[in-house]
Amino acid sequence: MTQAADASGQQQGVAGQASETMQGAASAAQEKAGDLREQGTMRLRDQFDQRSTETGSQVKSLAQALRRAGTDLETEGNGRTAQLTGQAADGVERIGDYLERKSGNELMRDFEGFARGRPWMLAGIGMLAGIAGARFMKASSERRYGASTQSTTQWPDVQVARTEQPLARDPYAGTIG
Repeated sequence: MTQAADASGQQQGVAGQASETMQGAASAAQEKAGDLREQGTMRLRDQFDQRSTETGSQVKSLAQALRRAGTDLETEGNGRTAQLTGQAADGVERIGDYLERKSGNELMRDFEGFARGRPWMLAGIGMLAGIAGARFMKASSERRYGASTQSTTQWPDVQVARTEQPLARDPYAGTIG
């Protein structure tokens, strides 16, 4: 009986050690996953910061182009249009400055605040974007479909007899068979 008790105790000891080893491995894996998630989040933030700064620079370039167009319009005598173009350039430049100045976290907070304060406006913008995307896809598919039907080949070895009176002639005459 003592041998059976010793064997049972050893089994429990081995099981306990295995359980402790598994728990240690699981906690190490969880810690490593947390570290990787944090690194991924930091990389995403850095990318978002970089992209928003680049986008801000491009938007500011667009504002400069609008200003040049406004100047050209003014020299051509279109004063009212030039004024509207200048106002649009001012607005676009403010957006570019905003994108360059803000960090990724600040942009996300601002967007979340906008979405919480104006949920219907956000839904409307999403709906308009969806409609625009659907129209784009439809126009794109019509062009692809039109191109594919134009590129179909004719079968050169099939001859179709066209006459004024289709039943007056043998329908099989002149076909290759």
